[in-house]
Amino acid sequence: MKMLKKIFVFLAIFVLSGAANASKYFVDETGVYLVDYNTKELEDMFSELYYDKYIDLPDEEYPRIFVQKLPSDFALIEDKTERNRLFMKILIPLVLKVNAEVLEEREIVDALEYDFEQNKDFDEADMYYIDKLSEKYDVTTPFKDTRRYSKLLSGLKKKVDAVPPSILVASAAIHTDWGTSRIALKANNLYKMRVWFEEDGLEPLEDKEDGCKYKIYSSLEDSIRDYVLKINSNINYASFRDARAVSRRRGSELYGKRMDWGLVLDSNLQNYGGLLDYTLTYYKLYHIDRAKLEEEYKLEEE
Repeated sequence: MKMLKKIFVFLAIFVLSGAANASKYFVDETGVYLVDYNTKELEDMFSELYYDKYIDLPDEEYPRIFVQKLPSDFALIEDKTERNRLFMKILIPLVLKVNAEVLEEREIVDALEYDFEQNKDFDEADMYYIDKLSEKYDVTTPFKDTRRYSKLLSGLKKKVDAVPPSILVASAAIHTDWGTSRIALKANNLYKMRVWFEEDGLEPLEDKEDGCKYKIYSSLEDSIRDYVLKINSNINYASFRDARAVSRRRGSELYGKRMDWGLVLDSNLQNYGGLLDYTLTYYKLYHIDRAKLEEEYKLEEE
């Protein structure tokens, strides 16, 4: 008999809690995606799944529960402490998922680099992949032929890497006032990312610039993914990437408190770097820099 490990438990909980409306969630091997839940439903769901704390989980392992947007009544939570904790519980699995995606790309880059060291050449499929990834991460070189791809790989090694989860969560908290801002609730925008001269976008209510709007995302996950790409490609974050590369060369873990200073240009807020460091320290978010998602759910035969 086939059984779906853990997903069956999730689905049973959804049914028992009255959440069996298929439009409210979907499930695949990567996890459970919650689409449209109010605050009480979400809190009840987390409680049913024993996801009661945002730090100090057993083995620092987080459930694959991916909330796609903040509850519409999120800003109405009166207890700020509880609201902030719920915000972090929502975001942590998402940032771990996005980082895992980036690290998969990094593994491919490492493999390509190793193959080149052995064979001193690339095949067409390798060159195509390197070109596409270099375009994504804004890596360029004037060299041609084999040297071109060797240089591109070198640049990609510095840019294709994880961003400490503590930084991603603390930064989102600051940019959105802990998930209560208009752009977070209406646009799934966690980092005040903007677009210029495009039809789609959320009009700013203040600090307006000609043609500038806040970017609208289909999910919180997409917002995090876009921000990580910005950190990994934009010139304003070069010092952060330098600090990260130093940690890699030393064989050290990536800790937000060691490199949060590299994001001082991320906001116009006065002393943003200090505020970022305070937030991740006060809420002990450095604990999640060692965290991981539980294993993907697989079909098993019994």
